[in-house]
Amino acid sequence: MARALEGAKKPVIIAGGGVVASSAGPSVIKIAELLSIPVATSISGRGTIPDNHPLSVGVVGAYSRLTANKIVSEADFVLFIGSNTGDMVTNNWKLPKKGTRIIQVDINPSELGRNFPVMKGIMGDAKLTVCKLLESIDPKHKKTQWAKYVSGIMAEWRNEVEPLRNSDASPIHPERLCQEITNILPPNAILVADTGYSSIWTCSMVDLNHNGQTYIRAAGSLGWAFPASLGAKCAAPDRPVFCFTGDGGFFYHLCELETAARNGIKTITVLNNNSCMSQCLVGVGKAYGNYPGNKGDLFKFREVDFAKIAQELGCVGIRVEDPNKIKCALQSALEADKPVLVDVITDVSCKPDFEPSY
Repeated sequence: MARALEGAKKPVIIAGGGVVASSAGPSVIKIAELLSIPVATSISGRGTIPDNHPLSVGVVGAYSRLTANKIVSEADFVLFIGSNTGDMVTNNWKLPKKGTRIIQVDINPSELGRNFPVMKGIMGDAKLTVCKLLESIDPKHKKTQWAKYVSGIMAEWRNEVEPLRNSDASPIHPERLCQEITNILPPNAILVADTGYSSIWTCSMVDLNHNGQTYIRAAGSLGWAFPASLGAKCAAPDRPVFCFTGDGGFFYHLCELETAARNGIKTITVLNNNSCMSQCLVGVGKAYGNYPGNKGDLFKFREVDFAKIAQELGCVGIRVEDPNKIKCALQSALEADKPVLVDVITDVSCKPDFEPSY
């Protein structure tokens, strides 16, 4: 494994949930820094490496940051650590590209090579295996040119999204909302995201820049994030807990606002409110075609003031329509002594980029 990393010209490490579970992140970063190797993560592997680290390329796969998919598509060697190489992290088994040399490390032997062809599978705990690997690494094999190229891709992407992240448009761009969350998210915060667009927005546009931040997301059950955030707060009462969800997902369990208020479970729920189940727009449009009727009935909602609902159920409710007031609303939420819902009115036409055709 060490020789494969040293001999590759364009290696990439992909860290999965097993890295987070075994607290192997610092050791993975050491290997990356010794050899100047870019690090991508699965959704469950977020937190392995801070997003502002020069070797971090973001989440790879179906719900990804496009930079990660591009970089992994160009790699000549990929080391999966603590990942089952399922459909999400491999973008439906299209990444890494066919012919790429792959080694997979996983604590479960049945996962080795089960979902994706590998040149070698290594059974082992992520942290123990990476620590042993560190003992064998020769730092003279740095991938300086590859790291410089990757850094250029990352810089180009950040320049492209900068106008969206700082947009003063109203309705609000979700990219601006995600930037404000990045700026205010405490170093020890837990961020719980719903599935679908909520996962994509938070994976691609919310940076986790501190080692003490934790990311949890729903793996397919829409609406899961809000009640899960209540559970996270009960398990970690001394940590700030943020929930990021859309109005479509929040409708499932909004009654738990009363539960949170009655039991004093102080979470901060940030609602990406565009009065629509927006991830369904493209698929429904294709399936519906030119049939008569109103296809909007399948994904469009009434405009709802969720902040008022939160207030009626005993929580703090803050409605935000001006992007320049997001920061103040989030700061007030952190200082409140009750559960808070920040209802942010966003532009339904904004779509996250994902599943590129590499």
